[in-house]
Amino acid sequence: MIDSRVTLAVFFGTGGVLLQAVAASGAWGGVDRPLTAVLGALALLVCAGLVRARRLPVPAAHVLVLSSTGVIATAVHAAGGGLPSAAVAMFTGWVVVYGALFLPRRQAVVHSTAALVVTSLALRAGQPPGSAALHVVLLVVITASTGAITGLLTRRTRLLATTDALTGLLDERGLAQVVARDLAAADPERPGALVLLDLDRFGELNQALGRDGGDELLRQVARAQLRTTGRLGAVARLGGDDFAVWLPRLPQPVRGGAPGVDLNRLVEEVTRGVGGPFAVDGIDVDVDVTLGVVLAPQHGTDLTTLLQRADTALHAARRADRPAALWEAQMDERSAGELQLQAQLRTAVAEGQLRVHYQPLVDAHSRRVRGVEALVRWQHPERGLLPPGAFLPLAERTSVIVGLTDRVLGEALEQAATWARRGRPLRVSVNLSARLLAHEGLAEQVRAHLERAGVPAHLLALEVTESAVTAQPRRAAATLAQLRALGVRIALDDFGTGYTSLAMLQDLPLDELKVDRRFVAGALRGGGDEAIVRAVAQLAQRMDLEVVGEGVEDEATRTLLAEMGYDLLQGYHFSRPVPAEQVELLDFTASTPAPASASEGPAPGAPDPAAERARARSADRHAAAAGPEDPVLRELSAIAARVAEVPAAAVTFVGEREQHVSATVGLAPFTGPRERSFCRHALDAGELLQVPDTTLDARFRDLPMVTGGPRVRFYAGAPVTDAAGHLLGTVCVLDQRPRTLNSTQQQTLRALARAAGAHLGSLAAPAPPAVPAPAPGGVGGGVGGGT
Repeated sequence: MIDSRVTLAVFFGTGGVLLQAVAASGAWGGVDRPLTAVLGALALLVCAGLVRARRLPVPAAHVLVLSSTGVIATAVHAAGGGLPSAAVAMFTGWVVVYGALFLPRRQAVVHSTAALVVTSLALRAGQPPGSAALHVVLLVVITASTGAITGLLTRRTRLLATTDALTGLLDERGLAQVVARDLAAADPERPGALVLLDLDRFGELNQALGRDGGDELLRQVARAQLRTTGRLGAVARLGGDDFAVWLPRLPQPVRGGAPGVDLNRLVEEVTRGVGGPFAVDGIDVDVDVTLGVVLAPQHGTDLTTLLQRADTALHAARRADRPAALWEAQMDERSAGELQLQAQLRTAVAEGQLRVHYQPLVDAHSRRVRGVEALVRWQHPERGLLPPGAFLPLAERTSVIVGLTDRVLGEALEQAATWARRGRPLRVSVNLSARLLAHEGLAEQVRAHLERAGVPAHLLALEVTESAVTAQPRRAAATLAQLRALGVRIALDDFGTGYTSLAMLQDLPLDELKVDRRFVAGALRGGGDEAIVRAVAQLAQRMDLEVVGEGVEDEATRTLLAEMGYDLLQGYHFSRPVPAEQVELLDFTASTPAPASASEGPAPGAPDPAAERARARSADRHAAAAGPEDPVLRELSAIAARVAEVPAAAVTFVGEREQHVSATVGLAPFTGPRERSFCRHALDAGELLQVPDTTLDARFRDLPMVTGGPRVRFYAGAPVTDAAGHLLGTVCVLDQRPRTLNSTQQQTLRALARAAGAHLGSLAAPAPPAVPAPAPGGVGGGVGGGT
């Protein structure tokens, strides 16, 4: 914004110089030179005072503006008429401009009118008789120039007030004006859309390109966005790497109030040309964006609401690893639930509700347990034992992760000291988030824990992910070097999923590479996954690094990785994460099954494949014997629904490849993949599984019946066993709203599961015919997928 004090200083300074020039000039004989010189000196003194002043009080500004009118009139008269008087009279325009820019409308009109009237009278008095025409011309010139200058400066000032200084796009204030104007004339059948864009990995790019390079990238992205969508609506930068595109009309009409927006088409329209590459300092930079989309006025009638909901949709897209998401009301419910869970997590850290479990790191050849990875769980007072995926992402968004990691690190080292005293020293691995790598004093914090526990530094390994390192590579390298100087081992976790270059890998102070489980899982199938797993092993050997394979689910994968030269293996083939007291019982040297945590149950890829095949075949036989509409099982489902006060219930069978949902209430029987079901996890637990809100649990929130409509938000299932003790399936209940079962309802569900098992034992079990798979129904209209 233009400063009022500076404007007056320029006005008086310019006027003082002009008056002194008129007084000194000999070209005009009618000028009262002494008076004109005095007026010029007075104007220059006022200019000097304004320059030295830090601020200009409002009353002083009024006095100066009014007195300047008198100075101009006196100077016009002293100039003696003709061109000198006309030149001085032009300064009346400055008074009008100042009033338009800095004064309230009524005061501006008073000042401007007074200046024009007084100057006109002085100009007329100074003109010789018969010069009325010249007088009129001068007045027209003064008025026209004043109006032009006022309009120009006013428009420029308003533009500066609503424009982003870096990119020249609208800022949030300017966007709000455009949105308000367009919504006032909105057509319900042709709604507008607000698209919020966020550049992916911009922090990493800014770090690599430097501040100036990052600014240049933002300017180029802004120009590309303006070329792409400027003709369709308005483009704004909201700060940082956040952009917004306002489309006052969608390309396709919306009928009946139902926003049938083609999201893919909209994304393509908005992002065309924005991905780059952009040339920045001789480097071609590609840009990925994530979008959050809202409709207007359906989703909001003001910019604040629209931006808030677009931001919610954008974060939902990030969680689902999608390029874009359209806002839905359930997203706000989920965000509110996450905020509540986040607040409870801070209390959980302070009150010691965290539980540390340990998953073994097994020698690939001898099968001996050489270390463990510390993995945190949350013993929630209402929701039970929560896995890390249900709360760690929330913790990493705030400083809670600092206290949480400190608690886990301290407990893990105390436990390592206990094992060492019992004659079984084990290396303990603890995960560090990206926020921890930027935390001041991390090395001293680790040193203090080591000294307090009395554990040698080489028994501690700190794991960092590729994404954490690449976000701040220089800062991460410095922090990791400080930690390694203590004698602590450094492991790069989830290797292969990020953007670590070989040069960066060489610069980092590393001891271990942990290959991500997604590559290990596909290694047996050959192709690209096997090539990656083999190449990483060879790379680690050449760099003298220990290489660890995560996600080993079977003996065949163990054998393959051992042949490739892997040092350590980790996965359900050996053991799930277990409490500390069970770690000393782990022994895989004779290929014996690992003990399972009572709270988490056996691994889904069971240690004994023969037992799992027997269990799954028994489930398939009983499903075939009972059929989809067994009357006894259906009555048990109806009782379960009534007692649990939910709209849907079923008896399920988790077979070798499929899950059979039978004897249903509130939904139709169907068959679906066992891996995409709730009930498989209930069998893994070996006891009643209750999921209060599926959208907050990483195991379930991407399942079709959770992401599709209508959504299943609550699930509870009690395992059903046959006479031989095989886990067949569950008696389960479902609801579209988050909730929990009380103790009576849980006991009843377990009793119904026992009754189902007894009934199934009385049925003949012939060879399994094909189980019919009608189209799935749903809770209040349809639940797709499986339970």
